[in-house]
Amino acid sequence: MTWLRSLKETARAGLAVERRRLQPLPALRAAAGLALVVLAGAAIGGPAMAASSAFGAFQAGIATFQRSWRPRPTLALASGLTLAVSTFLGYLCGGHPAWFLALLALWTFLSGLAWTAGPSVGVIASSNVAIMLVTVTLPTSVADAAVHAAVIAGGGVVQAALVVLFPVRRWGPQRDALADALAAVADYARRLRRDPYAPFDPAPLMTARNAAAVTWRQARRRPGELHGLRGLAERIRPVLASLADPVVGVAREGPGRDRVRELLDAAGAVLDAAARAVRRGERLEVPPGALAALRTPDTPSVLERAPARRAAARLAAL
Repeated sequence: MTWLRSLKETARAGLAVERRRLQPLPALRAAAGLALVVLAGAAIGGPAMAASSAFGAFQAGIATFQRSWRPRPTLALASGLTLAVSTFLGYLCGGHPAWFLALLALWTFLSGLAWTAGPSVGVIASSNVAIMLVTVTLPTSVADAAVHAAVIAGGGVVQAALVVLFPVRRWGPQRDALADALAAVADYARRLRRDPYAPFDPAPLMTARNAAAVTWRQARRRPGELHGLRGLAERIRPVLASLADPVVGVAREGPGRDRVRELLDAAGAVLDAAARAVRRGERLEVPPGALAALRTPDTPSVLERAPARRAAARLAAL
């Protein structure tokens, strides 16, 4: 890819409007944390302390909205602590322009590298650089700078505590990633009804695989419905392709092809139901008609070739 095309793709991706579901409850929780920290800072140390606490709580609240597989409290704590360190070091170097410029250059360089670890880390690192230019002007002494840094870190701690005390839609990003993967396979099954050679975009499955990579501590608290379904969707996809393939399966037209279309439609309905249940954290309710289509007794006799019969039996089992 040429540099011009890379810049064009980057600009297009950056200016694209991503339609996301509104999250009023997390927004209200973050706003309440910001108000609580600002009021406490103003009561303890006046306007300057309130401003420092506001920056810490604001950035920590923004961090909890990032689409990341890391726990929300971890993001809030990382945001508050890194901003506190940036503010304290920035004040120490603020009286020496050469040292401050060197620190600013280093922090900017590190924030650029942070984007390689993901957009969530990149947003936090970039915000540190921008907010540091304001917060370093608030303290008046080294001890005062340490207090301001502690207050900024306290803003992150408060936001993290609110996430723990008032959880909203636990494991939401992981649920969305898995539900998107199941919905993508369901859409693939429906497209195979019209085009036996329809392509499949593996991006949702890759995203779900990244979301499933959790620490041992997270794995102990992970909901049961987030276990195993991704691997099941990955095994269903090639079965759908082999069932629809007219070379190894049934002919393009005839009773066998009609039965294959019924099976593909039933598989899409089951996968869509699973996606809805995972996304909402509800009990799975499979459409009875879909189950009946997958378990039709005369399917082996209608499908002429052995590969198609094996694929139909494997699809029903999965």
